[in-house]
Amino acid sequence: MTSTSHRLLAILALTLTASAASPAWALEPYVGLSLATPGEARLQSGSSAAIKNSNNPTAVRLYGGLKLTPEWSVEAGYGAFGSWRFTDPASGPLDRARLSSNVFTLAGRYTLALDDTFSVFGKAGVALNRFRFRDNQGQSIKDNITRPMWGLGVEAKLSDHLSIPIEFESFGSSRTQLGRFNQRKLEIGARLQF
Repeated sequence: MTSTSHRLLAILALTLTASAASPAWALEPYVGLSLATPGEARLQSGSSAAIKNSNNPTAVRLYGGLKLTPEWSVEAGYGAFGSWRFTDPASGPLDRARLSSNVFTLAGRYTLALDDTFSVFGKAGVALNRFRFRDNQGQSIKDNITRPMWGLGVEAKLSDHLSIPIEFESFGSSRTQLGRFNQRKLEIGARLQF
Protein backbone atom coordinates (compact mmCIF):
# COMPACT_ATOMS: atom_id res chain seq x y z
CA MET A 1 0.00 0.00 0.00
CA THR A 2 1.14 3.55 -0.64
CA SER A 3 1.63 6.20 2.05
CA THR A 4 -1.56 7.90 0.80
CA SER A 5 -3.51 4.67 1.34
CA HIS A 6 -2.10 4.46 4.86
CA ARG A 7 -3.17 8.07 5.51
CA LEU A 8 -6.71 7.33 4.30
CA LEU A 9 -6.93 4.31 6.60
CA ALA A 10 -5.53 6.31 9.54
CA ILE A 11 -8.12 9.06 9.03
CA LEU A 12 -10.90 6.47 8.93
CA ALA A 13 -9.58 4.74 12.06
CA LEU A 14 -9.38 8.06 13.96
CA THR A 15 -12.92 8.96 12.88
CA LEU A 16 -14.27 5.59 13.99
CA THR A 17 -12.41 5.81 17.32
CA ALA A 18 -13.71 9.32 17.99
CA SER A 19 -17.23 8.21 17.06
CA ALA A 20 -17.11 5.22 19.40
CA ALA A 21 -15.87 7.42 22.25
CA SER A 22 -18.85 9.76 21.97
CA PRO A 23 -22.03 8.28 23.48
CA ALA A 24 -24.09 11.13 21.97
CA TRP A 25 -23.50 9.76 18.47
CA ALA A 26 -25.65 6.82 17.40
CA LEU A 27 -23.31 4.61 15.43
CA GLU A 28 -25.35 2.86 12.76
CA PRO A 29 -23.21 0.99 10.20
CA TYR A 30 -24.24 0.49 6.59
CA VAL A 31 -22.87 -1.15 3.46
CA GLY A 32 -23.69 -0.65 -0.18
CA LEU A 33 -22.97 -1.97 -3.65
CA SER A 34 -23.46 0.05 -6.85
CA LEU A 35 -23.18 -0.54 -10.56
CA ALA A 36 -21.52 2.43 -12.26
CA THR A 37 -21.17 3.76 -15.77
CA PRO A 38 -17.95 2.35 -17.24
CA GLY A 39 -16.69 5.60 -18.71
CA GLU A 40 -14.40 5.67 -21.70
CA ALA A 41 -10.69 5.31 -22.29
CA ARG A 42 -8.59 6.02 -25.37
CA LEU A 43 -4.92 5.53 -26.13
CA GLN A 44 -2.68 7.57 -28.39
CA SER A 45 -0.43 5.39 -30.52
CA GLY A 46 2.48 7.16 -32.12
CA SER A 47 1.34 9.18 -35.11
CA SER A 48 -2.07 7.53 -35.41
CA ALA A 49 -5.34 8.94 -34.10
CA ALA A 50 -6.63 8.02 -30.66
CA ILE A 51 -7.54 4.33 -30.37
CA LYS A 52 -10.90 3.55 -28.75
CA ASN A 53 -11.24 0.71 -26.28
CA SER A 54 -12.59 -2.54 -27.71
CA ASN A 55 -14.72 -3.48 -24.69
CA ASN A 56 -17.01 -1.80 -22.17
CA PRO A 57 -15.94 -3.08 -18.76
CA THR A 58 -18.32 -3.48 -15.86
CA ALA A 59 -17.75 -0.91 -13.12
CA VAL A 60 -18.79 -1.56 -9.51
CA ARG A 61 -18.31 0.26 -6.24
CA LEU A 62 -18.46 -1.25 -2.74
CA TYR A 63 -18.69 1.03 0.27
CA GLY A 64 -19.37 1.05 3.98
CA GLY A 65 -20.02 3.75 6.47
CA LEU A 66 -21.18 4.82 9.88
CA LYS A 67 -24.24 7.00 10.39
CA LEU A 68 -23.17 9.36 13.17
CA THR A 69 -26.36 11.45 13.37
CA PRO A 70 -29.59 11.36 11.33
CA GLU A 71 -27.87 13.70 8.83
CA TRP A 72 -24.12 13.01 9.00
CA SER A 73 -22.18 9.87 8.06
CA VAL A 74 -18.57 8.95 7.34
CA GLU A 75 -18.01 6.59 4.42
CA ALA A 76 -15.13 4.61 2.89
CA GLY A 77 -15.33 2.87 -0.46
CA TYR A 78 -13.58 0.95 -3.20
CA GLY A 79 -14.42 1.20 -6.90
CA ALA A 80 -13.32 -1.45 -9.39
CA PHE A 81 -13.89 0.29 -12.70
CA GLY A 82 -12.72 -2.50 -14.97
CA SER A 83 -10.05 -3.04 -17.58
CA TRP A 84 -10.16 -1.58 -21.07
CA ARG A 85 -8.58 -3.48 -23.95
CA PHE A 86 -7.09 -1.80 -27.00
CA THR A 87 -5.87 -3.10 -30.35
CA ASP A 88 -4.02 -0.71 -32.66
CA PRO A 89 -5.67 -1.00 -36.10
CA ALA A 90 -2.39 -0.02 -37.78
CA SER A 91 -0.55 -3.08 -36.50
CA GLY A 92 -3.54 -5.34 -35.85
CA PRO A 93 -3.53 -7.93 -33.08
CA LEU A 94 0.26 -7.65 -32.72
CA ASP A 95 -0.13 -4.41 -30.75
CA ARG A 96 -2.52 -4.89 -27.84
CA ALA A 97 -2.78 -3.06 -24.53
CA ARG A 98 -4.82 -3.20 -21.34
CA LEU A 99 -5.65 -0.34 -18.96
CA SER A 100 -7.21 -0.91 -15.50
CA SER A 101 -8.66 1.66 -13.13
CA ASN A 102 -9.82 1.59 -9.51
CA VAL A 103 -10.31 4.05 -6.66
CA PHE A 104 -10.28 4.17 -2.85
CA THR A 105 -12.40 6.88 -1.19
CA LEU A 106 -12.99 8.44 2.21
CA ALA A 107 -15.78 11.01 2.54
CA GLY A 108 -18.25 12.73 4.79
CA ARG A 109 -21.89 12.45 3.75
CA TYR A 110 -24.80 14.78 4.57
CA THR A 111 -28.38 13.50 4.06
CA LEU A 112 -31.53 15.63 3.99
CA ALA A 113 -34.80 13.70 4.35
CA LEU A 114 -37.58 15.02 2.09
CA ASP A 115 -40.23 12.71 3.59
CA ASP A 116 -40.42 9.18 5.04
CA THR A 117 -39.35 7.62 1.74
CA PHE A 118 -37.10 10.00 -0.20
CA SER A 119 -33.92 11.87 0.71
CA VAL A 120 -31.18 13.78 -1.07
CA PHE A 121 -27.51 13.65 -0.10
CA GLY A 122 -24.13 15.12 -0.84
CA LYS A 123 -20.64 13.97 0.00
CA ALA A 124 -17.11 15.33 -0.08
CA GLY A 125 -13.77 13.77 0.66
CA VAL A 126 -10.62 12.39 -0.93
CA ALA A 127 -10.06 9.75 -3.62
CA LEU A 128 -6.95 7.71 -4.39
CA ASN A 129 -7.12 6.82 -8.10
CA ARG A 130 -4.98 3.93 -9.34
CA PHE A 131 -4.25 3.27 -13.01
CA ARG A 132 -2.35 0.30 -14.46
CA PHE A 133 -1.25 -0.09 -18.06
CA ARG A 134 0.30 -3.17 -19.68
CA ASP A 135 0.89 -4.09 -23.30
CA ASN A 136 2.12 -7.19 -25.10
CA GLN A 137 5.45 -5.49 -25.85
CA GLY A 138 6.42 -5.75 -22.17
CA GLN A 139 5.68 -2.16 -21.18
CA SER A 140 4.03 -1.72 -17.76
CA ILE A 141 3.10 1.57 -16.07
CA LYS A 142 1.37 2.28 -12.74
CA ASP A 143 0.06 5.66 -11.61
CA ASN A 144 -1.51 6.67 -8.28
CA ILE A 145 -3.20 10.07 -8.00
CA THR A 146 -4.95 11.54 -4.95
CA ARG A 147 -7.67 14.09 -5.67
CA PRO A 148 -10.64 15.69 -3.90
CA MET A 149 -13.92 13.87 -4.56
CA TRP A 150 -17.57 14.85 -4.30
CA GLY A 151 -20.96 13.35 -5.00
CA LEU A 152 -24.68 14.14 -5.14
CA GLY A 153 -27.63 11.78 -5.09
CA VAL A 154 -31.17 10.79 -4.24
CA GLU A 155 -32.22 7.78 -2.21
CA ALA A 156 -35.49 5.85 -1.97
CA LYS A 157 -36.09 3.99 1.29
CA LEU A 158 -37.75 0.59 0.72
CA SER A 159 -37.70 -0.49 4.38
CA ASP A 160 -35.98 0.40 7.67
CA HIS A 161 -32.90 -1.46 6.45
CA LEU A 162 -32.88 -1.29 2.65
CA SER A 163 -32.70 1.69 0.30
CA ILE A 164 -31.87 2.38 -3.37
CA PRO A 165 -29.45 5.28 -3.98
CA ILE A 166 -28.82 6.89 -7.36
CA GLU A 167 -25.78 9.16 -7.36
CA PHE A 168 -23.22 10.99 -9.43
CA GLU A 169 -19.65 10.99 -8.11
CA SER A 170 -16.52 12.76 -9.30
CA PHE A 171 -13.24 11.20 -8.16
CA GLY A 172 -11.01 13.85 -9.74
CA SER A 173 -9.28 14.73 -12.95
CA SER A 174 -5.60 14.29 -13.63
CA ARG A 175 -2.95 14.16 -16.32
CA THR A 176 -0.71 11.13 -15.87
CA GLN A 177 2.03 9.52 -17.92
CA LEU A 178 -0.77 7.41 -19.40
CA GLY A 179 -2.84 10.41 -20.48
CA ARG A 180 -5.64 12.56 -19.07
CA PHE A 181 -8.31 10.95 -16.89
CA ASN A 182 -11.65 12.23 -15.65
CA GLN A 183 -13.05 9.80 -13.10
CA ARG A 184 -16.80 10.54 -13.02
CA LYS A 185 -19.49 7.91 -12.50
CA LEU A 186 -23.27 7.69 -12.45
CA GLU A 187 -24.25 4.88 -10.07
CA ILE A 188 -27.31 2.93 -8.95
CA GLY A 189 -27.28 0.28 -6.26
CA ALA A 190 -28.55 -0.95 -2.92
CA ARG A 191 -27.64 0.20 0.59
CA LEU A 192 -28.20 -1.98 3.67
CA GLN A 193 -28.52 -0.20 7.05
CA PHE A 194 -27.88 -2.35 10.15
